[in-house]
Amino acid sequence: MDSRSVRPGHRRAALSIAGELSVIGWGVRQASRRSGVSKDRILRWQSGHSIPDPDFLRWLAALGMLHRRLSHPLARAVPPAGNRPPLNGYAMSSALMTIGWSERTLAERLGEHRTALRRLIAEQGHLPERQSRWLEALADGHRDLPRPLSPICYSSDP
Repeated sequence: MDSRSVRPGHRRAALSIAGELSVIGWGVRQASRRSGVSKDRILRWQSGHSIPDPDFLRWLAALGMLHRRLSHPLARAVPPAGNRPPLNGYAMSSALMTIGWSERTLAERLGEHRTALRRLIAEQGHLPERQSRWLEALADGHRDLPRPLSPICYSSDP
C-alpha cells in the first residue's frame, strides 16, 4: 500500500500518534506495554493503514496533554512544594517506572547529563524540590490515566 492509498483521516491519526508518543517520551514498544495494544497494531495505526481505536487515541491525547502542561520542572502547572520531602533515588525510580521513562529520558527532560543526575542524587540523596514535584505530578497523572478500555481484543491481531 503506498502513501496515496492512505486516507486523510488515517494520516491525521497517524501523525497524532507519532506526535503524542514524542511528547510523552515513549516509543511504540513502550506505548504497547502501557496500553495493552500490540506493537504491530500501533505501527499499522501510525502508518495510516488501519483505523486507530478512538479510546486509544483519547488516552494518548490525554497523556500528551499532561506532558505538555508539565513539560518542564519550571512549568506553571507544577504544584508547589508544600511539606512533602523531595524524592530520593528509590522514589524517583518508582516515578520513572510509573511514567514509563528511563533515567536517560529523565536526564534529557531535565537538561542534565545522566551521570550528572546520578551524582546529584548520590551527593544530595534526593532530587531538588522543583524537579521532585514535577516528577511526582507526572507520575500522578499517569496513575490517573490508566490504559484505555476498548472493545477491541488486543491480545492478538487479525
